[in-house]
Amino acid sequence: MLDFSREFLVLAKHANFVKAAEELHISQPSLTRHIASLERELGFKLFNRSTMTLTSAGRFYLGTISTLVAELDEIIAQGRRIDAEQDAGLSINMVKSSNNQFTDILYESMSLLQSRHPFAPPARLFDNDQLTIASSVFLSKADVGIVFSIPPDLPEGFACELLFEIPLLVWVHKDNPLAWREGITLDDLEGCHLVNPSTPNLLTTFEGAVETFRKHGIEPKHRVRTVTEFDRIPFSLQPDEMLFKTANTANIPIPATFLAEARFAEPGPKYQVYLLYRDDPANMLVTDFVRIVRKVAAARMTKREAK
Repeated sequence: MLDFSREFLVLAKHANFVKAAEELHISQPSLTRHIASLERELGFKLFNRSTMTLTSAGRFYLGTISTLVAELDEIIAQGRRIDAEQDAGLSINMVKSSNNQFTDILYESMSLLQSRHPFAPPARLFDNDQLTIASSVFLSKADVGIVFSIPPDLPEGFACELLFEIPLLVWVHKDNPLAWREGITLDDLEGCHLVNPSTPNLLTTFEGAVETFRKHGIEPKHRVRTVTEFDRIPFSLQPDEMLFKTANTANIPIPATFLAEARFAEPGPKYQVYLLYRDDPANMLVTDFVRIVRKVAAARMTKREAK
């Protein structure tokens, strides 16, 4: 009955069996049989065949069934979205660290995504430290990655867009002369070693730091450190090593008593935070998540600049 009612709507629009059949891609005799069958099931005539005008009952049915079909189409579409979302989910790969603005933005965006797609599995963090963040996205292991530099060989079909910039400060050992200097510059850090984590997942932090130096014409020294968690790095800093930290508006607690916080002279360098994802994803949640992250990041940056 529903399929024949849909055909009735097309016939009512054209008031012509031949034109309606052409739009429906069926034969005119088939359409005639379908409408006759619908009328028998309804128990009343829909058309005056001589003039191909709607009967009074036909006009009533047209007004009512049009609304019902539209509502049913929306119900079916929503059902299909729910079905597609049930198995989709969203995987996000980023460096897990405390007291960073980009993690706050990502977690807020994940929560908003869940509210928009309540039937989808909650967005999850990718958990494999043996892949770089970029590789996890390129290999479709993660849907979205947060990186601090644009991959040198960005494959076709992927986007890496600047999400926002964050001011930097530096953590150094208290035995480092820079610990007591006000308004340092990147040139002051030339004698310090960047910590280069050996774990592939953490390499993006090192790559971002290197890019920050190179933008200012400095080739930094580095030292490899075996760590699996970013928050462990500060506890291993030596007097000739340094670690970038994103500067929040509130004071960041220093994790170890032997560390000192060195701030840059204004205007200091900034960390670029990039969103890496497939630009034509099969997973519809990716497109919506990217849109949400952009809005959250923009709102956060506007609020920070207003302070």
